[in-house]
Amino acid sequence: MDILYEIKIEIFKYIDNPISLALVNRTWFTVFHDSHARSEWLLNKYGRAYALFHAVRLGSNFLTLDVIKCLIAKKAILSRYFVQRLMLQCGKCDQRLLELRSTYNSNQDYVKKLNFSQMNNWGNDLSVDVFVFILEEAMRLYNSDISLKGNDIELLHFLTAGPLMIGLASKQLLDNIEQIKDLILNKKFVPFPPSTDSSNSEYPRTDGYENIRQLNIIARAIVLYPDLVKLWKQIGYHEICEDMNSLVIQGVYLILFPPNPNLQNWVYPDEKVISKRLKTFLDLGFKLDNSTIKSVIYLFNDRLSEIGEVILKSFCLVNN
Repeated sequence: MDILYEIKIEIFKYIDNPISLALVNRTWFTVFHDSHARSEWLLNKYGRAYALFHAVRLGSNFLTLDVIKCLIAKKAILSRYFVQRLMLQCGKCDQRLLELRSTYNSNQDYVKKLNFSQMNNWGNDLSVDVFVFILEEAMRLYNSDISLKGNDIELLHFLTAGPLMIGLASKQLLDNIEQIKDLILNKKFVPFPPSTDSSNSEYPRTDGYENIRQLNIIARAIVLYPDLVKLWKQIGYHEICEDMNSLVIQGVYLILFPPNPNLQNWVYPDEKVISKRLKTFLDLGFKLDNSTIKSVIYLFNDRLSEIGEVILKSFCLVNN
């Protein structure tokens, strides 16, 4: 491969919309179809943690067998959870079934919605050879622990004592910490990218993105045990702080200012206590930015007369 072609690939991976380059001339058209160039673009734009998710989202016209092989070779994270979601959502629809539904069902609005969701499901456009390769690679990585019918985000929910009250959850989480470490470090558990549409609570979402309920599982676990962030960064999920920033900071304030303080022997914290607690998370990479400050104020909107002053003082103390 000549140096000029390598330079073109280097340029290609920084383009927001690579299809635009493919229309320029024959050389760029060749670069666009180069599996090495496509894998570099995915890794540069989405990172190792989300490269495979977006590759599947872009469909079979973009994700070829050679591209998926390049991604795996370049250490894109193939988590067990990714394979579990693929098994849940992947596969083309039976076109004849879709036609018969429309013919015999009187509720056409429901049928159109159902057919649309199935035809536009994340992973429904994945080619068979790519799907088989991913399964074979996952079986090589995880052997008998592959758990194709499992759900690692639900498993994390129970291992981190999600159903229990915060006061009881910390001990249960510590009892399960080795299993949680195994889930992250060995099973490479990484949630799917967060959705910007918080109104859609379905699981799994047809577009593949993680909804707010699943993200809260991750955020709650981090609030209880902040060092989980270090484990995720260790496997290459460096977007963890950015993805969970607002939810984690809100969680810190919710623990310090519980909804029912009289039932939990609550001690009113001052701004120094709050800032000390926040510093643990800021040192890990979380940020108390304007957007997060607004979300915290909105969270306590009906209690601002009681705790608003100390919350504002904590913002000032943390941000100098």
